[in-house]
Amino acid sequence: MKYLKTIAFEFIILLILTLISTILYYFNIIGNSTNDTLKIINFIIIFIFAGFYIGKNSNKKGWLEGLKISGINILIFVLLSLIFKYDFNIMQFLYYLIISIIIVLGSIIGINFKKKK
Repeated sequence: MKYLKTIAFEFIILLILTLISTILYYFNIIGNSTNDTLKIINFIIIFIFAGFYIGKNSNKKGWLEGLKISGINILIFVLLSLIFKYDFNIMQFLYYLIISIIIVLGSIIGINFKKKK
């Protein structure tokens, strides 16, 4: 259940950040290269918050919970890649590895911010 909440949390943040960057790009407040950079920063923010969220809601071993949620995210991305017939290459592998590292680091930080009982 906490994994489903985390995925929903990621999706909500994705919608909000995408809406903001789309509005900024639509009204020519930011340029094309800035928009591309903003997309990368948005995904980094989303995955850090997802890791932080899952880590804060875990009892112990935040890195393991982060690894689990990154595995779920990567599975979703791979399934979407198969559905839309994207070829798998080394850049996608590196992208998935970076996603895993970011989520695991976020979950490690999140578990350390958990209130002690």
